[in-house]
This record gives sequence, structure tokens and C-alpha cells, in this order.
Amino acid sequence: MQAVEAIKQSDVIRNCDGCGAGLLHLAPATADIAPFESTEEVIKLARSGKRVAVLFPGNPYAFSSGSAVAERLERAGIDFEAVPGLIVELAAPVISGIPLTIEGLSASLGFGLVTGGETVVLRLASGWWESGISALLQNGRKPETPAALIINPGQPGQHRVSAPLGELARKAATYGLRGDALLVLGPGVAMSDRLDTMSKRPLHGRRILITRARHQIDGFRRELVDLGASVIEIPTIEIRRLATDDRVRNAIKSLTTTALVIFASENAVDIFFQMLLTTGSDARALHNSKLCAIGQETADALAARGLRPELVTSEYTAEGLANALEGWELQGLRVLVPRAEIARDALPSLLANRGAEVEILPVYRAVSPADAAPSLIRLFDGDGVDVITFTSSSTVSNFVGAFPEDRLPAILGDAEIACMGPVTADTARKLGLQVAIVAREYTTHGLVQAIAEAAARK
Repeated sequence: MQAVEAIKQSDVIRNCDGCGAGLLHLAPATADIAPFESTEEVIKLARSGKRVAVLFPGNPYAFSSGSAVAERLERAGIDFEAVPGLIVELAAPVISGIPLTIEGLSASLGFGLVTGGETVVLRLASGWWESGISALLQNGRKPETPAALIINPGQPGQHRVSAPLGELARKAATYGLRGDALLVLGPGVAMSDRLDTMSKRPLHGRRILITRARHQIDGFRRELVDLGASVIEIPTIEIRRLATDDRVRNAIKSLTTTALVIFASENAVDIFFQMLLTTGSDARALHNSKLCAIGQETADALAARGLRPELVTSEYTAEGLANALEGWELQGLRVLVPRAEIARDALPSLLANRGAEVEILPVYRAVSPADAAPSLIRLFDGDGVDVITFTSSSTVSNFVGAFPEDRLPAILGDAEIACMGPVTADTARKLGLQVAIVAREYTTHGLVQAIAEAAARK
């Protein structure tokens, strides 16, 4: 909790190598977040009045450079606090269901190439697995000792391979795994098949990319992590509120004569209500209007403000919305549609053909974040992901625009494309992507369930 509070209160966050990015979503929206480069930068920032958090993997004073950083801060007269975490030798075995001490079986614990210790945990760099196993055998450990390799320890997608010590290297090689690992041997390993609940989750070990706007990621990420996924967040869309100009003010003044307000997205609800407050109005301004929400998440955003829409439709299309309003009498009625600033579509003419007077009111602009393209290229030049998720057509378009057109199919490799609904899926296909997963329920919850179902079929 101390770490969480420190991150929430920070102006600047610097992330060290090996420290997962899972906590960065707790940072304030205005925080300056970047990799840790030097203690001198931290000192400079602190002296300028900034609250700085430097994130280390595990414990900053164990197997990390935290003590050197702390010593330099102390010499510079910078007030600081060290928040202890768990070193990976203690945390990763627990995640994989391996008790380190067991009453009556294992009362001592050793780290590294120790001759004592009923349970031993040895950290191994990639490529040194067999050397670590051989060293323990040469130190007198019996080949039949229960042992496990935990690959990518401490990360959401960590993977456990268990076998007697003498057979462990051969078994691990059959999986084709690579990366840093922990070698654990002792009585607790025999209990891991029963206690390793993480590996039983349906998305365990699956690397899933979220491209949704950062302020909308939280619930989506939590659901994926709860199912065992390793989540990478690279938003390809950023929502920028438009000015509350005369057109907005006139639209709000005209609400008393507006029969129907169609909210095209959750963002449209959030920003339109901010505009209401800016102009001195509130939800009571909508008392003469019926409300329509495009999608369940939009309806939920209205419900959070105490408003229940008369109609909830699926994902936005002009034709689909017109069909949903088929039974509504629109002759002579004024209709307002707060939504993103996008190109015109067929909705005004379709509703005008029914006799309605339609005003499209852009309240926000969806843009591609400046750091999205380089972050995506680094990701796919490296390990890539298993699943790429898209929740809107804009997230797809901006994602595709980050890559050279001739490289896109090859650079994505075997990654599956998962879309929140058919409109987003159609956009992806038009842009040359092979869509493997489409949610039946057009919400992030529905998308998570569709991804889990697809994983279960493999």
C-alpha cells in the first residue's frame, strides 16, 4: 500500500529494468513516466520540487542498485523513503504454488549455490539453466530431488516446469522455453501441481495488448489479469475534449426543445456532462429529452449519472441506429448527437428522411498518442504478443498507421486480432488484418470472455 500511495502521489516516475509496468496505471494522468536513467536526474527533479518515485523490481536494497541510489540521494541532502518489496526468490515460488518452508519437512531456506538449506532457490540468467542444475548436482544434491524451473519469475506470465533435478534440464528443453529463471528444489515442489492456481487460469501466460484510451483501460486490464494474462498497455487513441464554444452552448440551451439525445460513446457522455457543468447546467437540462445510448458501456456511463436511457443499441452504425429507432415517431422532432469529431456519415440523412431535425455535435477529438508508434514497433521487434485487442475503429486505424504498410503482416507474426464488435472487426479487415475473435457482447467484459473462449479451444 505504501508503494501504491507513493505512485499515486508522484509527479515523476522512473521505472528500472526488470520492473513490470503493471503499477504504472496508478500514476496520475499528468505524471512524467519514463525509464530510470540516472540518479542525477532524480536529484535534479527533486530539487525542482517534484515528487519522484523510482520503481525497482522486488526489493530496492536486494539484488538491485537501490542502495547506491539511496546513498547518492543522502549525500545530496534529498529527503527520501525506501519502500521494501519482495525479492523474486521469495515471490515467484509462491505464485507457482511452491511452499518454501513446510512444518516437519523443510525448516531452512538457502539462496544461491549453498550446501545447506532443505529448500534452495537459485537465480539463473537465460542460457545458464543447465549450468545451475549441474552445479547443484556436483554439490551433492541428489538427482531425484523434487525441483522446478520458474521461467520469467515474478511476471504475470511466469511459467513453471517441474521434474526430479536430474531430469529437469531435459524436460525444460522440450518446451522450447527461454528467459531468466529461478531453480527451486525442495519438498515444496511436490505440492506445486495442487497449489499452483495461477497456471490453471484460462489466459495464463498469454500476452495481450490493450490499445484502448488510457483512461478507459482499468477495468479491462483487471479482468484480463484476473484470468492470468500478462497485459501490455499501448494506447493508440487519446481523447481530447473540444472547446465549449458557441455551438455547444446553443445546443445545451436548445435541450428544452430537443426530443431525443443520442450518445454515441462513453466518452461522449463524460465530456458532454463536463460541458453541461461548464455552462452552469446539469442533468436536469435533459428532462424534456429521451435518451439513446450506443452500446452498453455508454448506457452504464449515463446510469452513473442517474439517467436511464430509453433505448440501448449495439455498436454504432447509422443504419443500425436508424433500424433501432424504427418504431419511434420522429416527424418534426429535434435530435442531438454528441460524439467524436469524425467525418460525416449517413445518420443525419437517414433520420431526416423520417422527418427529424438532426444536429451532430462534436465534443471530442480522437488522436493517436505521440509515443504509440515507437512503443508498438519496439514491442513487435521484440517478443510481441499473443492477442491484440481493439475496442473501436479508431484504435485499429491508429495501430495500423504505426507500421510501414509492407511490414505489417510479417511483423505481427502469429498474434490474434480480437475486436469488441463487428464494426471494429470490419475496419480491421479493410485495413488488412485477419480478425480471429469478435465479441458477441459489445463491451470489454464481452471481449475478455471471447478471448478466454478462444484460448480454451486451443
